[in-house]
Amino acid sequence: MRKKSFLIVDDSPAVVKRLSLILESLGHQVVGSAANGLEAIDKARSLRPDAITMDIQMPEMGGLEATRHILLEQPDKPVIIITAHGQESTVVDAIAAGAKYFICKPIEKDKVEDVLNKVFRDD
Repeated sequence: MRKKSFLIVDDSPAVVKRLSLILESLGHQVVGSAANGLEAIDKARSLRPDAITMDIQMPEMGGLEATRHILLEQPDKPVIIITAHGQESTVVDAIAAGAKYFICKPIEKDKVEDVLNKVFRDD
């Protein structure tokens, strides 16, 4: 898989840092981060990353609503949901919003790598 660019959307600086380190250790580039859904929409539009990691619960606008907005403009953009909520209803809501991939916290390198291999399978 060739090097990909990522936008990390999470209101926790610790999660942004951990995910950035993991993505970079896998040979990818983090082009930006956002702390809420409103910032995510703006940054997805301006930065045009190859993929977006999206937390679900954030202030101002949550990840599911932001995912819907982003996918209206960029329907083929892979959005990877990062959540501590592994409940079935959260997964169903995320799928309804357009997400196709999930990573449950705690974030581990092996989990991230497995999901990226699925997301970019043909690359």
